[in-house]
Amino acid sequence: IAELLIEASKRTQLFVTTHSDILVSALSNSPESVIVCDRDENGTKLRRLKTKELELWLEDYLLGDIWLMNKIGGNP
Repeated sequence: IAELLIEASKRTQLFVTTHSDILVSALSNSPESVIVCDRDENGTKLRRLKTKELELWLEDYLLGDIWLMNKIGGNP
């Protein structure tokens, strides 16, 4: 599914939500394509992941694993 989403996103804008760490892990090579959604008392905030900030983590873990460890937000 992730490969199809990446391919389709080259032709059109996509907005996909998931609670699947497997799908998130499939995007480990392009973390900048992931936007994390967090909510607090001030409202909802969307934040695009930055590959540079995740380089060290991605050496040892898949993106879905990092998300499950709650290191990138999004309340796994």
